[in-house]
Amino acid sequence: MQSILSRAEMLAFMEGYDVIVCPVSGLPAPLHEDSDANTKGGYMHIYNLTGWPGAVVRVGTSPEGLPIGVQVVARPWREDFALAVASVIEKSTGGWQAPEI
Repeated sequence: MQSILSRAEMLAFMEGYDVIVCPVSGLPAPLHEDSDANTKGGYMHIYNLTGWPGAVVRVGTSPEGLPIGVQVVARPWREDFALAVASVIEKSTGGWQAPEI
């Protein structure tokens, strides 16, 4: 049986870290009509449930033209860390660019 980490365990893990940089999802972007899209492949649910601040930054484009992003998650009340790291990532990857339509 898989165990869900408690908030205390998550905070203990973060003792030595300012942020976590991880994928937004392990799957390609779902179709808008997919009603189960929010439960498939996403890595942000646990942070949403605990209320940890986070930011998502586009870092590239898949061969199919879909956005590829990373999320930056910080400890509670440290939005400044999440936003600062997200800003550095965005600047280093070229920032927002209009899609080719």
